[in-house]
Amino acid sequence: MERFRDKDEFKTVFEGLFGLMNDDEAVGRTLRDAHAPHRFVITDLDLEFNVDAADEAEGAKGRYLRWVWGPPPWNPVITMKMSSETANRFFQGKENVALALALGRVKVSGPLFTVLKLAPVTNPIHPVYRRWLESSGRTHLLA
Repeated sequence: MERFRDKDEFKTVFEGLFGLMNDDEAVGRTLRDAHAPHRFVITDLDLEFNVDAADEAEGAKGRYLRWVWGPPPWNPVITMKMSSETANRFFQGKENVALALALGRVKVSGPLFTVLKLAPVTNPIHPVYRRWLESSGRTHLLA
């Protein structure tokens, strides 16, 4: 089915997903070190999720990323617009970014090269995210 029940479920899941990425040192550190603040606009749920590098003090504690819902106190360099289903499929490794761009399932503003360069960084999270969905009782979101 792969559909979120509502905005609240999407927000809970996306925060959990970014928590998983933050907890994975290789993924979290690489995303932080890219210095490419992202804005995700989730078109079907009318949500905006913004991600940036955590500051040095947070980084020293192992927190590599920070995020907010709605307008952030920083300027995103990349904006990615997509449906909640496309976002969910991407982070499970079931949606190829280049193909999604070509087919219009993802729209990007900002440096496209950066998006294509960073997309593979999240690959190690795909199976972790799938296991987390299963263990948290969200099998309806498995792609």
